[in-house]
Amino acid sequence: MSENTHSGTPETAGNNTNTPEPQYGVRLPEGTGPDVPAWHPEAQHIQAIYGQPISVTPREDVGRGALFALAALPIGVTLWMAIWSLGWMSSLVTFAAAVMAAKFYVAGAGALSRKGVWIVVGVTVVTALSSFVGGVWLDAVQFLGREPLAMVMNSEPWALMANNLAYNPEFISGYMKDFLLALLFGALGCFFTLRQMFTATKAS
Repeated sequence: MSENTHSGTPETAGNNTNTPEPQYGVRLPEGTGPDVPAWHPEAQHIQAIYGQPISVTPREDVGRGALFALAALPIGVTLWMAIWSLGWMSSLVTFAAAVMAAKFYVAGAGALSRKGVWIVVGVTVVTALSSFVGGVWLDAVQFLGREPLAMVMNSEPWALMANNLAYNPEFISGYMKDFLLALLFGALGCFFTLRQMFTATKAS
């Protein structure tokens, strides 16, 4: 007498698995396990089966982040010129520029890596240099006795600056001290912020 030693037919024996069934209208990715994205309704069940968390690493869009970070440039220059018109220089401007560039970069890129930090550094440096040039431009406008808003698209202040750079040695020596102080304030303003970002992205 023959005995049936199989617990099921070949068609059903191979299908006795713990694979979760997809919900109606939702298609699971090919395969099972950690390939299921974390946002999927079955992710919690798969995580319980495999006993390991499912993480999704955001992709960094460097180009988009750089475009967003550039928005900190006009804001920083405007803030510097406002303080410069009062006869002051402040490290808060470069600090604010570095913070804004970092936040704008993350908003555009979706993440921050070491490459992104270098972009933030570049935007901060360009903002600091452009701010100083903007301060000198503001002095030229005041020398001409004009209103800054009325001279934004006028080339006369730039021609005056270029003429002094070419033919007035006292112009350079007179602004050299201010330029060095601007570099010092700029370094003090953004040093700690940029150092924290470099530390945070050390592994990337």
